[in-house]
Amino acid sequence: MKTYAHATISSTGAWMGNIYDLTLLTYIYTELERYFHIDLLMVSLLFALGLIGRFFGGIIFGSLNDTMGSKPVMIIGTAGYAIFARIMAFSPTVLILFTARFIQGVFMGGEWTAGTVMSYEFAPQNLKGTIVGIVQSGYGIGYALTGLAYVLFLPVMAADWRFFLLTGIIPLIIAPYTMFKIPSDKRQGVVKERASLKGYMKPFIKSSIMMSGFFAAYFSVFSFYPTIAPSFGVSHSMVGIMMIVTSLVLAMSFVLFGRLSLKTRKKYLIIAGSAVSMVSAWFAIPFSSSLDMLSVPALIAFTVGVGSMPVVPLLLMERVNPVVRGIISGISYNFGALFGGVISIILGFIGDIVGFHGLLLIIDITTLLCLASVIITGASIKKLKDSYAYRLYRNIED
Repeated sequence: MKTYAHATISSTGAWMGNIYDLTLLTYIYTELERYFHIDLLMVSLLFALGLIGRFFGGIIFGSLNDTMGSKPVMIIGTAGYAIFARIMAFSPTVLILFTARFIQGVFMGGEWTAGTVMSYEFAPQNLKGTIVGIVQSGYGIGYALTGLAYVLFLPVMAADWRFFLLTGIIPLIIAPYTMFKIPSDKRQGVVKERASLKGYMKPFIKSSIMMSGFFAAYFSVFSFYPTIAPSFGVSHSMVGIMMIVTSLVLAMSFVLFGRLSLKTRKKYLIIAGSAVSMVSAWFAIPFSSSLDMLSVPALIAFTVGVGSMPVVPLLLMERVNPVVRGIISGISYNFGALFGGVISIILGFIGDIVGFHGLLLIIDITTLLCLASVIITGASIKKLKDSYAYRLYRNIED
């Protein structure tokens, strides 16, 4: 098997585990509230701490990725978040639980940064878009596996929620695979001195805005869906099934948009996906009971649109110098996750005040504003050859 195939398998598997561990908490908000005597705002903060930690992980490990290479950072990040999943599962106090969640998020940020860059750099030129799409499909597959685990644990969840969380240690097996199957680095011909970040601020800012919009919209819907769905007629068992179905749809959508990026301008894919999600969100989270029957198909449509999200880091990576690719893409992606986490906390606070029914309309308005920002920013993106950042990158390389 060729090296780029091993790199793709390793990166995809690590990203699957990353998302599995990130989102596992969203199924047991009720159990955590009851056991640790905390409210919806606090469990929203617990979820968001993983996203906040990812931002710092993007900064720390993004820099290490550009100096050490992707392989060791991948191994450290993957092993780190899996080990802290075990610590979270048997946390005796709220303080240990919250601290472990934040540190887990730091390692998660490191894994994404290294894994995505590694798969991109090992991929042949004519497969880069497809492979990045495959790697990002790990997001949907990882989320689908949480739904499957939820269905399996549902009959005993109240008593065995700690063992449900303990399944987050499984991705640890990716670390030895990466160690033995992936060469140390692939940076032939790359200028080793540190390139200035100054020339890349515009694509960095635009990428951060778009990632923030996508993440905020996605987490507005999915971080609360398992908890709020029963309020508009979706049974608990159906919630698990929908998590599996929509997550697999998301995985396929990531690959589809990755392939389309080879033939279609990336800005158009981002705009189209955002528009689909922006409209369908209003039916996926129905604020009126007359729309309840549309919630399931609309949630699938919302998921398909979100599948355009990986086009953003792909667009960024092709425009910046490889020696700063890790730090820029890592911070940009994980800043989006951080923003999504902040929005999740705010929505949790609002939910405590207005209740589930009022929260539905707030979620719809939030997704509208966030995805509108993605569309507006995406429309301002220039062609690759007209991009100042890309011209700067090519001049440095030459």
